[in-house]
Amino acid sequence: MKKIILILFFLPIYSYANFIALNNGARALSMGNAFVALGNEPATIFSNPAGLAKINRFHFSGSHQNLYGISGLYTDMLAISFPTPIFRTGIGIQQVKLLDAYSEKIIYFSAASIIRIKNIPFRFGGSLKLESAKVINYEEAKNPSNFDIDFGVLVDFSDNFFFGYSVKYLLEPKFKFISKSDQLKRQMATGICYNWRNSVNFLADYSFSENESKWNFGSEIWFYDIFAARLGMHDEKLTSGFGLKTNYWIFDVAVMAHQKLGSTYLISIGLLLGEKS
Repeated sequence: MKKIILILFFLPIYSYANFIALNNGARALSMGNAFVALGNEPATIFSNPAGLAKINRFHFSGSHQNLYGISGLYTDMLAISFPTPIFRTGIGIQQVKLLDAYSEKIIYFSAASIIRIKNIPFRFGGSLKLESAKVINYEEAKNPSNFDIDFGVLVDFSDNFFFGYSVKYLLEPKFKFISKSDQLKRQMATGICYNWRNSVNFLADYSFSENESKWNFGSEIWFYDIFAARLGMHDEKLTSGFGLKTNYWIFDVAVMAHQKLGSTYLISIGLLLGEKS
């Protein structure tokens, strides 16, 4: 009961910024959600849509999470990338549900491409989003929805060093519940990724908005390009996890510790189709 009261205290003002972000995929979470400069799987839609330009295969990723083990509190994620010509495209869905009382959903329609300036690859991408919230079994509550836009850039300064920048909630949409209104504030993030010997990634993201700023850190080491061990720090919370992959499927697990709510666990499953290029 104490955990549910804490969750209700945060909703709906902070759930978009915190709870939905906890399901950007298990790989991202296990590295502290420091994913702005890496983005080489469909979940990049949620952190930096420019990463879609790195994906040359049909790639599906999904997960379902019981957040902090609280009965009735769930997050869901689905992301699909399509190897369309000129512009790579993708679709993403994120959702958080609380018991039979409240839910939020974001649907993403994303596209990305690449240009080269003096042999330096610049990837850029954007997402058109439909954000909605619903209060269940309360007649006087409104169920608002709004359109929004995300934008991102990825730059390969070398074969081993990458820089990313993203803007989320660009339109700063407003939502009204009963007599109370909330607004999603624009969030910006910069990130760097250093790839050492093609098997170790070190990542750091700095995200900031009108109300707050924070650092996220992450790392992963691959063994024979099959098994990965990961460690990170998300908003001063320790994260860890591992991943398994083949040419056709991916399995990722993440754990994040919280001082008051305990630990939360996330599993993502991915499927790849088509020949690897």
